[in-house]
Amino acid sequence: MRKTQIFSSFFLKIFAIVFMTLDHVGLLLKWLYPTSYDINIIHNILRGFGRIALPLFIFMIVEGVLHTKSIKKYMLRLGIIALIISIGILVITNVNISADISSIKGMGNIFLDLLLTALTIYLLKQPNNYKKLFILLPIAISIISFCIKCYETETHNLVYWYPYWLYMQYDWYSILLGVGFFYSYKLADSYLSHYSNQSGIEVSVLEENGIKRGAANIIGVLLMIGASLLLYAFAYIWPKGIYWDATAQFTAIFSGAFLLFYSGKRGYNAKWFKYFSYAYYPLSLIIIFIIYICIGG
Repeated sequence: MRKTQIFSSFFLKIFAIVFMTLDHVGLLLKWLYPTSYDINIIHNILRGFGRIALPLFIFMIVEGVLHTKSIKKYMLRLGIIALIISIGILVITNVNISADISSIKGMGNIFLDLLLTALTIYLLKQPNNYKKLFILLPIAISIISFCIKCYETETHNLVYWYPYWLYMQYDWYSILLGVGFFYSYKLADSYLSHYSNQSGIEVSVLEENGIKRGAANIIGVLLMIGASLLLYAFAYIWPKGIYWDATAQFTAIFSGAFLLFYSGKRGYNAKWFKYFSYAYYPLSLIIIFIIYICIGG
């Protein structure tokens, strides 16, 4: 089992960054050539690949919350980047730009997804059931963000009481993914306990052989696929209100091809890379915005 677990956290982050970059390149091409049929096809392909990134990032967030030495510093880093992105969205959408690039207004802030997912997992870890009740706050925010964007898409009416620069990007889907990954460990523990009782093999031996890691990977992927299918189903329940491309969104399930081979190890973790992985998302958006201004603006 250990032989197949070849991807550390470092490699999952690299894969997520690569797919996210493809997504941003597709976005730039759409901004530059909004009426080109061929570019639209390329845009859809790249955006489809881009959807693979989110489950990988959410998985890493769950791993981060479970293993961080300081949850306060971890949440603070996520919060600072979320704030920077929200300010950037506010600035970009209030300058004289084309109608195509103004679509960033409804995209949402992915770091709000990551921050609220981290908060949800942190609260689920608490032994005090009273503290766990506070998970209703991030869940409520994610549902409100989702419903408002769907309402605006269907009716073409703006909801002014909820600022657009506080929209999440994937809303309740992000939190549902995080909760699924979190509980995959608990379900894996239950499986190992049952397997140990049936086989007579000590749990510690099963863990050393990578069986627990493998079980958590499989369960996590299955729960991720379930969450993705649920999101996909909304395209048929509320077809006019969905604000994303359901066909492209469905490709998120292919992230499982990487998660199945996760080793549970951190891998390369130099300080520069840690901060680079936080900063890359806003920096990549700034770069494509500058390219757009220079070429197509």
